[in-house]
Amino acid sequence: MKTCPFKVGDMVRFSPSPRTRGSYQDLDRFGVKVDQVLSITEIRDGLYLYFEGGRGGFPWNEFVSVQETKK
Repeated sequence: MKTCPFKVGDMVRFSPSPRTRGSYQDLDRFGVKVDQVLSITEIRDGLYLYFEGGRGGFPWNEFVSVQETKK
């Protein structure tokens, strides 16, 4: 898998792949809804994105960029 292109503070939209959607009957249990736009608060192991309240845990490739933080 490529290196995560996001950084803490970036805004991303949760756009899970069909495979991910099929693997989990209840994606909402992770606290992130499909097509929800969120600000990244943590990136664990350079791979998994987390948001306010510790929600998340999906790999970065299940998200698309909405807005990058100012440098």
